[in-house]
Amino acid sequence: MGTAIQHVCSSCGNPVLPDGKFCLFCGDVLADPSDQAPVPSHPPASMQTDVAIPSSPEYAGFWLRVWAGTIDVTLEALAALLITVIVGYAFNQFGSRSGVSPITVSYLTGIAFILLLTIGSWLYCAFTESSDSRATIGKRLMGLQVLTARGDKLNFGQASVRHFMKFLSLFTASVGFMMAGWTKRRQALHDMPADCVVIKIAEPSLSLFGKQQ
Repeated sequence: MGTAIQHVCSSCGNPVLPDGKFCLFCGDVLADPSDQAPVPSHPPASMQTDVAIPSSPEYAGFWLRVWAGTIDVTLEALAALLITVIVGYAFNQFGSRSGVSPITVSYLTGIAFILLLTIGSWLYCAFTESSDSRATIGKRLMGLQVLTARGDKLNFGQASVRHFMKFLSLFTASVGFMMAGWTKRRQALHDMPADCVVIKIAEPSLSLFGKQQ
Protein backbone atom coordinates (compact mmCIF):
# COMPACT_ATOMS: atom_id res chain seq x y z
CA MET A 1 0.00 0.00 0.00
CA GLY A 2 1.41 3.40 -0.95
CA THR A 3 2.14 6.08 1.60
CA ALA A 4 -0.29 8.98 1.68
CA ILE A 5 1.18 12.28 0.54
CA GLN A 6 0.63 15.38 2.63
CA HIS A 7 -1.05 17.90 0.32
CA VAL A 8 -1.75 20.65 2.86
CA CYS A 9 0.13 22.03 5.84
CA SER A 10 -1.24 20.73 9.13
CA SER A 11 -0.55 24.10 10.81
CA CYS A 12 -2.05 26.64 8.40
CA GLY A 13 -3.99 24.48 5.93
CA ASN A 14 -2.34 25.96 2.83
CA PRO A 15 -1.31 23.73 -0.11
CA VAL A 16 2.31 22.56 -0.14
CA LEU A 17 4.70 21.30 -2.78
CA PRO A 18 4.83 17.49 -3.12
CA ASP A 19 8.58 17.37 -2.41
CA GLY A 20 8.70 20.28 0.05
CA LYS A 21 10.15 19.94 3.56
CA PHE A 22 8.52 23.06 4.98
CA CYS A 23 5.47 25.22 4.35
CA LEU A 24 6.11 28.35 2.28
CA PHE A 25 3.28 30.16 4.07
CA CYS A 26 3.92 29.53 7.78
CA GLY A 27 7.42 28.03 7.69
CA ASP A 28 6.42 24.93 9.65
CA VAL A 29 8.32 21.69 9.04
CA LEU A 30 6.11 19.23 7.19
CA ALA A 31 5.60 15.77 8.59
CA ASP A 32 7.33 12.92 6.79
CA PRO A 33 5.44 9.64 7.39
CA SER A 34 8.58 7.59 6.67
CA ASP A 35 10.42 9.32 9.52
CA GLN A 36 7.69 8.87 12.10
CA ALA A 37 8.10 6.07 14.61
CA PRO A 38 5.94 5.11 17.59
CA VAL A 39 7.18 6.65 20.82
CA PRO A 40 6.72 4.46 23.91
CA SER A 41 4.68 6.07 26.65
CA HIS A 42 7.01 4.59 29.32
CA PRO A 43 10.63 4.37 28.10
CA PRO A 44 12.81 1.63 29.57
CA ALA A 45 14.72 2.40 32.75
CA SER A 46 18.02 2.19 30.87
CA MET A 47 16.90 5.11 28.69
CA GLN A 48 15.86 7.37 31.55
CA THR A 49 18.45 10.01 32.35
CA ASP A 50 18.65 13.10 34.50
CA VAL A 51 19.57 15.33 31.55
CA ALA A 52 17.15 18.23 31.27
CA ILE A 53 15.53 18.79 27.91
CA PRO A 54 16.39 22.30 26.67
CA SER A 55 13.50 24.69 26.24
CA SER A 56 12.43 25.64 22.72
CA PRO A 57 14.33 28.59 21.24
CA GLU A 58 12.86 32.07 21.12
CA TYR A 59 12.75 33.11 17.47
CA ALA A 60 13.64 36.68 16.55
CA GLY A 61 10.73 38.82 15.42
CA PHE A 62 10.47 40.98 12.33
CA TRP A 63 11.42 44.33 13.86
CA LEU A 64 14.50 43.01 15.69
CA ARG A 65 15.72 41.67 12.38
CA VAL A 66 14.96 44.98 10.66
CA TRP A 67 17.13 46.88 13.15
CA ALA A 68 19.93 44.34 12.87
CA GLY A 69 19.78 44.48 9.07
CA THR A 70 19.79 48.29 9.10
CA ILE A 71 22.97 48.32 11.18
CA ASP A 72 24.66 45.80 8.90
CA VAL A 73 23.68 47.56 5.67
CA THR A 74 24.91 50.88 7.08
CA LEU A 75 28.27 49.34 8.04
CA GLU A 76 28.61 47.65 4.65
CA ALA A 77 27.79 50.86 2.76
CA LEU A 78 30.20 52.98 4.84
CA ALA A 79 33.03 50.48 4.38
CA ALA A 80 32.41 50.28 0.61
CA LEU A 81 32.19 54.07 0.38
CA LEU A 82 35.46 54.55 2.25
CA ILE A 83 37.32 52.13 -0.01
CA THR A 84 35.66 53.67 -3.08
CA VAL A 85 36.96 57.12 -2.11
CA ILE A 86 40.49 55.70 -2.04
CA VAL A 87 39.96 53.86 -5.32
CA GLY A 88 38.42 56.97 -6.89
CA TYR A 89 41.42 59.06 -5.88
CA ALA A 90 43.70 56.48 -7.53
CA PHE A 91 41.54 56.54 -10.68
CA ASN A 92 41.73 60.33 -10.82
CA GLN A 93 45.50 60.30 -10.53
CA PHE A 94 45.76 57.63 -13.21
CA GLY A 95 43.23 59.38 -15.45
CA SER A 96 44.94 62.75 -15.28
CA ARG A 97 48.24 61.19 -16.33
CA SER A 98 46.87 58.91 -19.04
CA GLY A 99 44.32 61.30 -20.54
CA VAL A 100 41.20 59.43 -19.41
CA SER A 101 38.16 61.72 -19.29
CA PRO A 102 36.62 62.63 -15.89
CA ILE A 103 33.30 61.07 -16.97
CA THR A 104 35.02 57.72 -17.55
CA VAL A 105 36.76 58.00 -14.19
CA SER A 106 33.41 58.69 -12.47
CA TYR A 107 31.85 55.72 -14.26
CA LEU A 108 34.67 53.40 -13.16
CA THR A 109 34.42 54.69 -9.60
CA GLY A 110 30.70 53.95 -9.54
CA ILE A 111 31.28 50.42 -10.83
CA ALA A 112 33.94 49.93 -8.16
CA PHE A 113 31.49 50.97 -5.44
CA ILE A 114 28.86 48.50 -6.65
CA LEU A 115 31.38 45.65 -6.82
CA LEU A 116 32.83 46.46 -3.40
CA LEU A 117 29.38 46.63 -1.82
CA THR A 118 28.19 43.40 -3.47
CA ILE A 119 31.27 41.27 -2.81
CA GLY A 120 32.01 42.88 0.55
CA SER A 121 28.52 42.33 1.94
CA TRP A 122 28.60 38.68 0.84
CA LEU A 123 31.95 37.98 2.49
CA TYR A 124 30.97 39.95 5.59
CA CYS A 125 27.71 38.03 6.12
CA ALA A 126 29.08 34.64 5.12
CA PHE A 127 32.16 34.81 7.34
CA THR A 128 30.46 36.27 10.41
CA GLU A 129 27.37 34.05 10.31
CA SER A 130 29.50 30.92 9.85
CA SER A 131 31.89 31.96 12.64
CA ASP A 132 31.65 30.97 16.31
CA SER A 133 29.63 34.15 16.91
CA ARG A 134 26.98 32.93 14.43
CA ALA A 135 25.95 36.51 13.72
CA THR A 136 26.87 39.75 12.02
CA ILE A 137 27.67 42.85 14.06
CA GLY A 138 24.08 44.08 13.73
CA LYS A 139 22.68 40.78 14.96
CA ARG A 140 25.10 40.70 17.88
CA LEU A 141 24.04 44.20 18.91
CA MET A 142 20.41 43.02 18.83
CA GLY A 143 21.24 39.76 20.63
CA LEU A 144 20.50 37.44 17.70
CA GLN A 145 22.12 34.38 16.18
CA VAL A 146 21.65 32.48 12.91
CA LEU A 147 21.49 28.69 13.22
CA THR A 148 20.27 25.74 11.23
CA ALA A 149 16.86 24.39 12.20
CA ARG A 150 18.69 21.59 14.08
CA GLY A 151 20.59 24.13 16.16
CA ASP A 152 23.94 23.72 14.39
CA LYS A 153 26.29 26.45 13.21
CA LEU A 154 26.05 27.38 9.54
CA ASN A 155 28.97 26.57 7.30
CA PHE A 156 30.30 29.09 4.78
CA GLY A 157 28.26 27.60 1.93
CA GLN A 158 24.98 27.73 3.86
CA ALA A 159 25.64 31.30 4.95
CA SER A 160 26.42 32.23 1.34
CA VAL A 161 23.18 30.68 0.07
CA ARG A 162 21.24 32.53 2.76
CA HIS A 163 22.86 35.83 1.79
CA PHE A 164 22.25 35.57 -1.96
CA MET A 165 18.66 34.45 -1.41
CA LYS A 166 18.07 37.89 0.15
CA PHE A 167 17.86 39.19 -3.41
CA LEU A 168 14.82 36.93 -3.92
CA SER A 169 13.28 38.35 -0.74
CA LEU A 170 13.96 41.84 -2.08
CA PHE A 171 12.62 41.19 -5.59
CA THR A 172 9.29 39.99 -4.16
CA ALA A 173 8.55 43.62 -3.18
CA SER A 174 10.23 42.81 0.17
CA VAL A 175 7.44 40.36 1.03
CA GLY A 176 10.17 37.76 1.54
CA PHE A 177 11.60 39.85 4.38
CA MET A 178 8.15 40.49 5.88
CA MET A 179 7.49 36.74 6.08
CA ALA A 180 9.59 36.80 9.27
CA GLY A 181 6.62 38.50 10.91
CA TRP A 182 4.08 35.71 10.42
CA THR A 183 5.80 32.37 9.71
CA LYS A 184 5.74 29.89 12.56
CA ARG A 185 9.51 29.93 13.15
CA ARG A 186 9.83 33.58 12.11
CA GLN A 187 11.65 32.60 8.94
CA ALA A 188 12.08 35.02 6.08
CA LEU A 189 12.05 33.68 2.53
CA HIS A 190 15.85 33.66 2.34
CA ASP A 191 16.05 31.51 5.50
CA MET A 192 14.10 28.64 3.97
CA PRO A 193 16.42 27.17 1.27
CA ALA A 194 19.08 26.30 3.89
CA ASP A 195 16.40 25.88 6.60
CA CYS A 196 17.93 28.51 8.89
CA VAL A 197 16.37 30.26 11.87
CA VAL A 198 17.26 33.47 13.69
CA ILE A 199 16.98 33.19 17.48
CA LYS A 200 17.38 35.46 20.48
CA ILE A 201 20.21 34.82 22.91
CA ALA A 202 20.44 35.75 26.56
CA GLU A 203 23.85 37.46 26.49
CA PRO A 204 24.88 39.16 23.23
CA SER A 205 28.57 39.14 22.35
CA LEU A 206 30.26 41.96 20.45
CA SER A 207 33.53 40.20 19.63
CA LEU A 208 33.89 39.80 15.88
CA PHE A 209 34.90 36.14 15.75
CA GLY A 210 34.85 35.33 19.44
CA LYS A 211 33.13 32.38 20.98
CA GLN A 212 29.76 32.91 22.59
CA GLN A 213 29.86 32.66 26.36
